[in-house]
Amino acid sequence: MKQVDQNVSKIMSVVPKLDYQLVLSKRRKTLLLQVKYGQVTVRAPHYVTPAYIEKFIQEKSSWLRAKLAQQQQDAKHCNFTQGAKLLFLGKELNLNITSAKHAKVFISDGDLAQSASLTYRSRENQQVNVVISERINVKLIDSTSKARQVKKQLEVFFKQQAEIIFNERLAKLSKKTSLTPSKITIKKYKSRWGSCNNRGEVSLNYLLMMTPLLVIDYVIVHELSHLEFLDHSKSFWTLVEKHLPEYKIAKQWLSDYQQQLQWYI
Repeated sequence: MKQVDQNVSKIMSVVPKLDYQLVLSKRRKTLLLQVKYGQVTVRAPHYVTPAYIEKFIQEKSSWLRAKLAQQQQDAKHCNFTQGAKLLFLGKELNLNITSAKHAKVFISDGDLAQSASLTYRSRENQQVNVVISERINVKLIDSTSKARQVKKQLEVFFKQQAEIIFNERLAKLSKKTSLTPSKITIKKYKSRWGSCNNRGEVSLNYLLMMTPLLVIDYVIVHELSHLEFLDHSKSFWTLVEKHLPEYKIAKQWLSDYQQQLQWYI
């Protein structure tokens, strides 16, 4: 589940009221604008001057803002504000944001007084509670800074839960497939759910905690199968299907929920 990385340098640049990411490449011959997941990306040849790029962005600024506004209107991703929907193990939960002396994140049945430990059993009225410490909360002067703090705490929580569940599922699936990685890394990726290299090291994206267990199992089996086949040949997919016959259902789920699986502000 790899995405080919380009040999490019990345520079963050700012035009008044319009942020964008500049990607320079020795192979590119023309300028290209992309608006995806609320992020503007400019792909340009390495020899193009900053002044030319700035002029190009200014000329296209009206179109870019219209595109960003449309994506914001259509977006289904979590914006990390009170009452927003957040996927957790495939279920949409409400986000409840409060403040207290100590920061914490937990899943509950809608009652802040009784935090619930993570279980695989889906219950009604569950919500994700993000408690911001009072010391930090007073410094959050606008909604954007507060949303970023919520996102930061959720990332820590998701990684903690992923380390428990992924290792448990990996142990089970390694035994089932007789495929064992030399190393397992759990971290956040922007554009892939997992990877496996020629040293037998498997990496998993902890944002998979948003997906059902079947999808988590699919990504793990996918990466374990790369221990036998580093490509995506017919033999590779035959092996994936052998160990997880329902893998196509998991792939379709990832496609169907693509927008809701994006984390950005």
